[in-house]
Amino acid sequence: MADERPTPEGSERRVRRALSQAEHHRRRRRVAAAALGAVLLVLTALVATSAGSGGTWDPERLRNGAVAELPKLRLQEQADKAAKALAARKRERALEVAAVERTREQTPFIRVAGDQQRRVALTFDDGPSPYTQRILDTLKRGDAKATFFVLGNQLAEHPIPLQRAVAEGHEIADHSWNHADLTTLAPRDIGAQMSDVGSALKRVGIPEPTLFRPPYGAFDERVLRQAGRRDRLTVMWTIDTGDYKATDPQAMADQVLAQASPGAIILMHDGGGNRTVTGKALPLIVRGLKADGYEMVTVSQLLLGNPPPAEQETVARTPVA
Repeated sequence: MADERPTPEGSERRVRRALSQAEHHRRRRRVAAAALGAVLLVLTALVATSAGSGGTWDPERLRNGAVAELPKLRLQEQADKAAKALAARKRERALEVAAVERTREQTPFIRVAGDQQRRVALTFDDGPSPYTQRILDTLKRGDAKATFFVLGNQLAEHPIPLQRAVAEGHEIADHSWNHADLTTLAPRDIGAQMSDVGSALKRVGIPEPTLFRPPYGAFDERVLRQAGRRDRLTVMWTIDTGDYKATDPQAMADQVLAQASPGAIILMHDGGGNRTVTGKALPLIVRGLKADGYEMVTVSQLLLGNPPPAEQETVARTPVA
């Protein structure tokens, strides 16, 4: 019987044949890929021509142009969003101003709003000051809004916190020029204490306020009359935190949470002294109110959703610093 074992020559021929077939398949795949690429190029050129490109089409230039335009498109998108947000805020503010005007038509001052919605208003007096930024940080983290009753003689030294407050949706209101007891002044001087604050706010780009709070909580008919002539609603408070004399942040927060009710106006301070305790108590207050289902809004927003009772308490609560 003949020996059927493969010879070295036969093995070599089989290897060469296998390599030749593999190379043949590779060439066919390269040709097919090139043909497909050419077809796609023609189709793309036809699409570009039909789209109005004049028959010219440069993939490299097209890609580079798209990359160059991307930042512009993103900036335009951001600008459009900002414009829409600003327009929406203007509409909201117009409704809030109307709510203040309606309230002023029925009462020259308020101590509490209505209880229609589970909302309260956080308010801060005597700023702006170095403590205002920390308070704004806390409010931002807690998604809470507030009203800042500012002193005119503090604006030149601390304009940035107020501009930030406005940008973040808070409300700026009038607390007189230099914290004088207005009940001891002549009518002209009472009016000047309010008007000068409005002028100072305009100089730092903040609109004329529609709310006013008298220093020490002291007012009489003359003060109310001067505020009304300047289209300001006088705003007192429902809850006095006593933060100007408090030493225990937790006790201060517990007091607020125990007294909170829908429509309440809560008095605190961001200026006029050391407000470290206020800064430490505020996160506790914000978290506690949120846990109790309260939304913290500006005074004007509170009046919009919670129209106040026509009859307001006429006896002033404990005057504050």
